Amino acid sequence: MIMKIIKILALTLTPLLIIIGCNNEQTNNETATPLPYSVVKKEHEKELLEWNKNIVEIDNTVIDKFAERRKWNMEVSGSGLYYQIYKNGDGEKSKDGKIAEFSYTTMLLNGDLLYLSDKTGNRFMHLGHNQEETGLNEGLMMMRVGDKARFILPPHLAFGVPGDGNLVAPYTILVYDVELIGLNDKID
Repeated sequence: MIMKIIKILALTLTPLLIIIGCNNEQTNNETATPLPYSVVKKEHEKELLEWNKNIVEIDNTVIDKFAERRKWNMEVSGSGLYYQIYKNGDGEKSKDGKIAEFSYTTMLLNGDLLYLSDKTGNRFMHLGHNQEETGLNEGLMMMRVGDKARFILPPHLAFGVPGDGNLVAPYTILVYDVELIGLNDKID
């Protein structure tokens, strides 16, 4: 008899407890104020910074090993640009505001050739102005006319997350071999 009463109570009270619990939950969710975006952003900011640092460290390790295998003695700028001027010219020194004309080869770390000035013609870049390839601009600013240099651009100094919409995939490390042909005040 006691067992029958317990079963009946269990069968009737269980649904009742579930309904009460759901109603309490619903009330709590309805009255809870969502956190403002600035608070949520602040909570995740540290996590994102840590994530970005890890990505940069991985990129740097990959680039270091790439340069080491080729016995390239590269230096690293404060922004993270890897550079090596391997032939010195005796021409004018690059400076902000000039338009650099240069021949170039652009490739991936696996050796795949992307762009080549022999096919597309020399490029022109307005020095000191923000452009997609900030690392290339930075590297050209280190050169003199006649210099030949190698640059390795981590993604944040190349085309970043989106790529170039053509041959450069999203988040790609690029290798440039560049010769500075001339410096002009305007493109002829």
